[in-house]
Amino acid sequence: MLESIIDAVKSEVISTVKERTGLGPQEAEKTVPLAKDSISEGVTSALSGGNIGGILDMIKGAGGTTNAGGLVENAVFQGIAAKFVHKLTGQLGLSEGVSQKVAGIVLPMILSKLAGKTREAGDTDDIDKGSLMDVLGMDAGAILGGLLGGKDKKGGSGGLGSLFN
Repeated sequence: MLESIIDAVKSEVISTVKERTGLGPQEAEKTVPLAKDSISEGVTSALSGGNIGGILDMIKGAGGTTNAGGLVENAVFQGIAAKFVHKLTGQLGLSEGVSQKVAGIVLPMILSKLAGKTREAGDTDDIDKGSLMDVLGMDAGAILGGLLGGKDKKGGSGGLGSLFN
């Protein structure tokens, strides 16, 4: 589902990045898969640390259901942003300042869309664990089984890395 969410906002993200940072079309387009990878890695890391609450708070912050600044103050978001900035500087050769600006544009746009989809997936207009798991294509049993050393849906050993495939 993350892939489809990113596909839905890709052209808007590219356009906004070009407009606000002065990056060329090719560079702006290359930021999108790096953002996806950073979000996937950050969420997986938070899940492996048992921090589903931090992920939920991040999504709520992106959806505007918490105080202003809630997203940027969130530890999971900060970790994702740091990964993204590192990828932008290392793989695209962007300066630290431009990379931080790109991260400040791209990540909130994607996470806001994710928050909207999460809200739509729930039984209410609130963002909750069940709707977040649905949108991310996860099931709580698979996560708990993986964390506790159980088997995944394909019969392999449990693990969080397979949740985003």
